[in-house]
Amino acid sequence: MKLFQVDIVSLERSVFSGQASFVVIPGEQGDLGILPGHAPLMAELRPGWVRVDQGDPVAEEHFYVSGGAVEVQPERVTILLDFVLAAPEDTGGEEQERQQARENLLRARVSALEYAQMEAALYKALNGLQSGQHPLRRKRIR
Repeated sequence: MKLFQVDIVSLERSVFSGQASFVVIPGEQGDLGILPGHAPLMAELRPGWVRVDQGDPVAEEHFYVSGGAVEVQPERVTILLDFVLAAPEDTGGEEQERQQARENLLRARVSALEYAQMEAALYKALNGLQSGQHPLRRKRIR
């Protein structure tokens, strides 16, 4: 399996640096799926989830980002973030924490269909808020 280098950096610190087989990034025009050997590009990021697949289903990293930029090269992806949430902290018991996270992930795994349904509902709600169609934002027309 081909891998490529992924570096995720926030204003405060380096969040992630490692090898990945697949990365999903929330681009301004939609989600970007990056595989090894991807054509070079630069793009702005919208708020959303970055998913780093390291080739093992339980070795997936997820980060919520508020925005930023991405530079993609065939063998390297660099993600520069304004703000990141749920990034792993470096601690002494890192291996034990990873094992616990793997077990929790396996217990809480949802099917692909359930995930897609939840994601669709979330995007529908967000689009309603952004377009002013939220019930609390409606204006009465006389």
